[in-house]
Amino acid sequence: MKQSCKIILGLTLVAAGVLWILAATGVLNFSFSTKGWWTLFIIVPCFIGLFSDKDKVGPCVGIAIGVLLLLAVRDVINWHMFWQIAVALLIISFGVQLILFRSCHHAHCEAHELKSVVRDGKNIRRIESAFGKQNISFAGETFEGADVQSSFGGLTLDMNGAIITDEAFIDLNVGFSGVVIVVPEDLAVQVSVSSGFGGVTDNRRNKLGTGTPRLIITGSVGFGGVEIRN
Repeated sequence: MKQSCKIILGLTLVAAGVLWILAATGVLNFSFSTKGWWTLFIIVPCFIGLFSDKDKVGPCVGIAIGVLLLLAVRDVINWHMFWQIAVALLIISFGVQLILFRSCHHAHCEAHELKSVVRDGKNIRRIESAFGKQNISFAGETFEGADVQSSFGGLTLDMNGAIITDEAFIDLNVGFSGVVIVVPEDLAVQVSVSSGFGGVTDNRRNKLGTGTPRLIITGSVGFGGVEIRN
């Protein structure tokens, strides 16, 4: 799947470069403007997400918002229209989630969430939470890292009682969702999370940042929030 995404991205870049050359040399009669180029940082990753992520609704909404931003920057539509359409798209996406995502029994969800892979010699948990509220505890388990994807819902990760020998990480991909990470007071936590239309709140009583054991939280948050607390 990663190879397919690379091929798609490569073909997209090649096509864009060829069109730019044809426009510059006058072979094709259209103007090639870089105005609003930054919206590609929204559109391209979401387009790749259509092929790499199980959740298709989120990437579709991201592509639509990216295209709307591009049209607004280029004055094709005004900003008032942009916000109206963007809110309407969010409502539509929420409705589609209600239709497509069926609720599951707790035992089935738990088995799905705790799927793990071995990467760089470490046992990495893969947690996917879409539409709903879920609580996951790592008490009594050796924790080395987790890739977390949460959308349209809420997720709580309880690190109390988790066995972290030296250093562990949580890599977040949060969209239209809220994630709560509960940590013990003696666990050092470092946060390096990028956010857009969202943020990270550190509500720990004792905000240790150095030492061991240590938990490193990375990733991105869009239209959502992450809370770290004891």
